[in-house]
Amino acid sequence: MTIITAVIACGLLSVLYAIWARRSVLASDQGNQRMQEISAAIREGAQAYLARQYTTIAVVGIVVLLLAWWLLSITSAIGFLIGAVLSG
Repeated sequence: MTIITAVIACGLLSVLYAIWARRSVLASDQGNQRMQEISAAIREGAQAYLARQYTTIAVVGIVVLLLAWWLLSITSAIGFLIGAVLSG
């Protein structure tokens, strides 16, 4: 077995496990009313936290973009911008 075959096999096994895990979680009981209320509160807090994080990362990203443009070149700044957009 070559290394490429092993890597592809591991990737396929990972995808199959993800499909199984997703089905298992979605098939489970959602819990009682109190558990659902707690879940909704956690979801709301997590969404607020992520919104704050993305705002902070955007501000820092803009500063780094402008510094790259000013100190390096427009090409470096565009490269940074493309990488930042595709990673988030």
